[in-house]
Amino acid sequence: MTNVSDHVKCPQCGREARVVWVSQDEKTMAIRCKGYHGHGENSPPPKTTSRYIPKPKKKYVKGMVFLIEASGKE
Repeated sequence: MTNVSDHVKCPQCGREARVVWVSQDEKTMAIRCKGYHGHGENSPPPKTTSRYIPKPKKKYVKGMVFLIEASGKE
């Protein structure tokens, strides 16, 4: 059984993460990673007359929270 404030591995990068929430049925938990994670914006490309289409920039966020299924071995 995993409790709040336990340390687990981040599912995306493998760094140390902390459990911040566990569901009542203990099947789902939210973890906060200490590292930086990038994600792109989902905005439509700007309308331009040129052939150059700028790519969306990645934003890096520290302390991203992941909602994952709890496994029985943790």
